[in-house]
Amino acid sequence: MNINVRLLIRPKPEVDESFLGYILRLTEKNLYETPSWILKMAGLGDKEFRQNNSLVFRPHENLDGLTQLVGVNVDGIAQLLYPPVAASDSTYLHYFFGQPVPQDLIRLNRPKICPACLSESPYCRRVWEFSAVTACPTHRRLLIDECPKCKRRISWSRKNVTVCPCNFDWREFPTPSVAEQQLRLICHIYQLCGIPVAGVGPLKVPEPISRLSLNDLLRVLFFVAGQQRGISAATSRHLVAAGKSQNFHSILTEAYSVFEDWPTNYFRFLDKRRVQERNVTRTYQRMKSALYGAFGSFYSGLYGVLSGSQFDFMRIAFIDYITQKQAEDCNLSRHPRKRDTGALNRPYVLKSDARRLLGIEYPWIDHHVRKGEIKTLVQSKGKKRLIFVDLIDITKVKLTQNSC
Repeated sequence: MNINVRLLIRPKPEVDESFLGYILRLTEKNLYETPSWILKMAGLGDKEFRQNNSLVFRPHENLDGLTQLVGVNVDGIAQLLYPPVAASDSTYLHYFFGQPVPQDLIRLNRPKICPACLSESPYCRRVWEFSAVTACPTHRRLLIDECPKCKRRISWSRKNVTVCPCNFDWREFPTPSVAEQQLRLICHIYQLCGIPVAGVGPLKVPEPISRLSLNDLLRVLFFVAGQQRGISAATSRHLVAAGKSQNFHSILTEAYSVFEDWPTNYFRFLDKRRVQERNVTRTYQRMKSALYGAFGSFYSGLYGVLSGSQFDFMRIAFIDYITQKQAEDCNLSRHPRKRDTGALNRPYVLKSDARRLLGIEYPWIDHHVRKGEIKTLVQSKGKKRLIFVDLIDITKVKLTQNSC
């Protein structure tokens, strides 16, 4: 494409700049009324810009017009985009600072800004477009996604980087400060993305989630956040992600705290889930297990939403929790009959539950039962014969095999 027009002022994009933010900065520098003019001159059109901004998720082969317009090579522009992960089994994963994440976690339709960052350098940072980044760790301030004066949502359809269409300069607004504890998730994300934070050293990440990728970290956080609010495990990411950035900040900060002081906070979270489920009325639960009855969609989500081996720590700690609670229940019991306390103090669960929790198959369980390495209990329920297995025995056998 031959571009006959040239912009009078053609600044180079910053390394960490947003693509749409760069278009906006070109708009401001060249005194255009809207970014649409820049896109039209570059041969990109403005329809997608106004509707869903999908152009930032494409490969960079369509950038020739823009590179000629601004005098920057293709690589300089392509670094601002979120290219698809071609080798992925999923078609909706895109690179975010080198980390494969689902496209819907890159929230372009609701831009956020840090007024303090804009005061220092007036350009929009790419990291602000990630849904889970809700605060600035450098200035310890919340990001804002609506104008403090006119209360309208911040939009890309404007002519200034730092000034709202209502003429309010966002740099003059003192955003709410954030406590250090509430910045740990943000610093964790920056660390995974290789983004340095001025004045902040390496973060001590909670051990159970220290080896998770950015995508897996958000998977488990959205799952827990949804569970804390009684939202279905299958839809929690979409429902929890709705609303203002400030509300979103509180939701994810609370979810992240579950993995700190492990497993104490996790056990407290499980206590709350049990209380939540007591108030749930299920009209059809004949085929559900006792663990599903006690924990609902959290239990099913442990081997559904969080099915990968990277989340085994959640299931293992869940088994420890069940063991602890069963022992407490037995110690508190004052039943007058004699009972086999050795057996009752151990967590027996349905064979199907053991398979789901630990990712093992029935032949494996049967083999070790025959060898006497796993104890079982058999109970009758009407005409049904229920087989329960000892979770502690299964865990010991698995750990022994893994260490060999």
